[in-house]
Amino acid sequence: MTPPSPLLVTEATSVVPGVAATALVGWIVILMVLRMTLMLERSRLDWAIATLIGAYVCVAVLRVGTVQSVFTEWIALADVRLATHISALIGAGAVLWIGLLWRTRTPVSRWTMGGIVTAVVVLGVTLAWLSMPARQANIAVEELGNWRTPAYMMVYSLPTPLAEIPVLITSFDLIRRWRQSGRRAVLGIVTTSAIALSMIDSFSRISSAWLVFHGVDNELTEARASSNDLLFLGPISALMLLAIPSIVESTRIRLRSDPASRNIRTLEPLWNDLMLARPATRLQVQHRDSLPQVTEHRMRIEIEDVMLSVAGPLAALDDRPTPGQVCAALRAALSEEIPDGSGSEVIAPDWLEDERFILAVARVWKETQQLPTSANV
Repeated sequence: MTPPSPLLVTEATSVVPGVAATALVGWIVILMVLRMTLMLERSRLDWAIATLIGAYVCVAVLRVGTVQSVFTEWIALADVRLATHISALIGAGAVLWIGLLWRTRTPVSRWTMGGIVTAVVVLGVTLAWLSMPARQANIAVEELGNWRTPAYMMVYSLPTPLAEIPVLITSFDLIRRWRQSGRRAVLGIVTTSAIALSMIDSFSRISSAWLVFHGVDNELTEARASSNDLLFLGPISALMLLAIPSIVESTRIRLRSDPASRNIRTLEPLWNDLMLARPATRLQVQHRDSLPQVTEHRMRIEIEDVMLSVAGPLAALDDRPTPGQVCAALRAALSEEIPDGSGSEVIAPDWLEDERFILAVARVWKETQQLPTSANV
């Protein structure tokens, strides 16, 4: 096998020291695995993010010299570099997927997904064709000295900034609405900063390729050849900080220490009694084992429905009754077997929509009665 040219080694290998590169890649992989493992429900956006991170991990790993030495036992270093660039194209497709999901907040159609996959495949095949002479000689594409160099770099570099446009638009919207949500505005700022660095990386690579094609050797071409990964691993590692809040929240949910889980434990005795007394008010849902926030919301609806069915005795209370008074009136109404819907013509009391007050009612209910059976949340 022809040994790789010195320029190919420089262009294909990360300038980040091996220990630092390993640490950064490990950081990215650990956070991604934790996030996908701990989450109870994984949306299409979660899978799109996992695809993006997986593609970028492949890019980072294939640029590590020790990893390259393993692959070059069977294939040329130029082929390893091609695989690296195809992984980056897969990442660009994932970025577009994320942008469309984030922008429209609706699932991406099969036709659109098929178009994204087809585009990635076509671009990958195009890179393989454009780099064929370089791969046969095991040299860098930049050393071909013809039109293939800028063409290759444009096919490789342009898809990512183009795919980032929907994400960038959404990020600008989040920043513009900072008064509504400071947390989302911070997300928009971080995402915009990462995209800015990515675009600088992409367009400087294209500019350098055109300069090389015209025989110009200046500070930009030298900087591009000696700065591989400086604008890649750092921003991606920083972006992974955004995964920490969801990891913490998922851990709390797993441990049932999140606010919704605590509220469920408080509501459960009251909910259990009401469901046994009025089983017809239970919502017909396919999956009752869901996120705590969803379960709590459903339990509150079912509790409210039962209370509305006996609204007459509850409406007779003071405008601001104590939780104990509500519990006593509710028990009396249920024990008298008032038929469902008897309170349909009665105006429901305002406190029925007070979530904190209903929690206080549930606490008093829990303190005064414990049932031996369960209605199964």
